[in-house]
This record gives sequence, C-alpha cells and structure tokens, in this order.
Amino acid sequence: MVGATGYAGSELVALLARHPHAAFAELYSGPGGTTVPFAALHRSLARREGPAARPLDVDALLEAAPDVVFLATPNEVSAELVPELLDREPGLRIVDLSGAFRLSSADDYPAWYGFRHPRPALLDEAVYGLTEWCDGEGDLSRARLVANPGCYPTSVLLGLKPIVPLLDAEAPVVCDCKSGVSGAGKKTELAYSFAELSGNLRAYGAGTHRHEPEMRQQLGLASESPFVFVPHLLPAVRGILSTLHVRLARAVAAEEVASAYAAAYATHPLVDVYPAGALPDLNAVVGTPRAAIGFCLLPAGRGAVVVSVLDNLLKGAASQAIQNYNVMLGLDEAAGLM
Repeated sequence: MVGATGYAGSELVALLARHPHAAFAELYSGPGGTTVPFAALHRSLARREGPAARPLDVDALLEAAPDVVFLATPNEVSAELVPELLDREPGLRIVDLSGAFRLSSADDYPAWYGFRHPRPALLDEAVYGLTEWCDGEGDLSRARLVANPGCYPTSVLLGLKPIVPLLDAEAPVVCDCKSGVSGAGKKTELAYSFAELSGNLRAYGAGTHRHEPEMRQQLGLASESPFVFVPHLLPAVRGILSTLHVRLARAVAAEEVASAYAAAYATHPLVDVYPAGALPDLNAVVGTPRAAIGFCLLPAGRGAVVVSVLDNLLKGAASQAIQNYNVMLGLDEAAGLM
C-alpha cells in the first residue's frame, strides 16, 4: 500500500490489518514521505505488529511481489505511478483511491484536475468501483485497475442511481452536500484551521468542483444537462450528508420509490435504506463502513428529497476500497468490514 500516512490511507491500513484475507507485503508513506512505525499509523494499531510505512521505492515494491496494490496518493502521483507499475508488472492489480482514473475522457483532466493525463488508454481499462453498482461476476472480478469513487460522488450516486428512471430529464438535480473537513486531507492552510471552521459552515467549489464531472458521467448526464452540485465544509472531522432535490417525471407513490431502493440494495449489506419519510443523519454512519439512504416525497408526488449519508474516510474511501478488493478476489463483498 502506498499513501499509508494520510487520513484515508491510515483507515485503509487499519481495515487491512484485521482483514481475514489480507497480509501486508509493504507499506509506503508516499513519494518524499518519512518512515512511520506501523503502530503509529492508526490509533487502533497500538501494540500490533506490522511493517513500517517507508518512503516509496518502486523497485522494492515490485520485488515484494504483491497481488494487489492500494494507492491512497495524490491525483498526479497516481496518474504517473499506475502506468509504471502496470508496465513493469502487467499481472498486478491496483485499487486507486485518487481521481486519476475516474473520468473516461483524458480531455477532462486539464480543466478539472489541472494536469494532462499521461496514459489515456488506461482510462478505458479502469473500472469505476462503486461496488454496489458493479457486476460482481464481471467488471470488478476481472479488473486490473479499479478507480475508487470520490466521497461526494459515492453519497450522491448511491442516493440517485436507483431512481434515475423516475426522474424528469428536463428538471435540474440539485445536490446540496456537506462534508467533514478530513475530506480535504491533511492541510495546514488557515482556511482549514479550528479557528476558521469551528461553529462555521462554508460553501465552496460551486460549479468548479472536480467531483462534478465524475457524478455526471456515472449518472449519464451530458455537460449541459441541468445539474447543480454545491459542496460545503462542516465544522466536523468526518462524515458526508448529501441532500438531493429531484423532480419526478410523473406522480408516484412512496411505495414505488421504496421498491426502487429495495431492489437496488437488497443484496448489498453495507447500504441501509430507511422507510419512506425517515431521513438518516451522520450519527448513523460515522465510524462505520455503511451508507444510509432515506427519502420523502413532496406534495402531489412529483418531487422528492433524498438524504444520503456516509463516513467520507470509510464508505467514501477506505472501506469502499476494501469492498472492491473483496469482489476482485471473489470474496464476500463485506469481508473484513462487518
């Protein structure tokens, strides 16, 4: 694993350390990183034995002959590292937690990510790992490269995908999303300090956030389709709450919407669907690998509000990466997570 010292990376180390079907070959802190003892990577690892996270050495990584490599690295780092690893060891399997392989078109990377993609051909090969919406016997089980979804897109897509057939294609979808500050990673800028965030709530990135094209792509929406995504920073460490406002193509009963969610997630144990009219909050999911979804219909049954919640570091990153790992290797989707 590369990137073991970041917020999502350390959560992933903790999950893998107790996974019944995983053992560490090597741990790396990332390019230019320092050496960090295993027990210092996550509070749950105290008194546990394991390899220290060392500065990245690609030769040593490949010499360790891992079956799977997890990357919890910045976008530009993953974009360069994935091609190098797969060129040198074509049989390697990679789960990348960055956004380097989430978009299908290389033309989108300069505008949304600020760099030209070094290996566009791998965008065609990468499987978008929204686990509940992947074919367990198909894409993931054969994948050499899995692009783990972003935390905001995971909450939005889990909430919207079951009801896409019910939506009015001409009406805007409005995604009002709020995240704990750990979603921004380990930053020292003033804007992310306690004094600036405590007791505060801040909108940012409206119309410019790099997760917007990822959500449009997975919902099948063109760039000109009416879609509004506004992220906010909560005065909290972790958790995402997405309030999704939608217009329906026709009047529907609550039972029809409930049936759509039940059909989508009945066989997936890490998504909880609430009864019609009940809406989840962050306390239901923070610190867990689960997402929770609830909805309420508006008067006349032509509109709905959907609330989707998850822990941005777990279901929005590390535990979803474990789900993808499990399906890739033919294991139970929730192995090591329940």
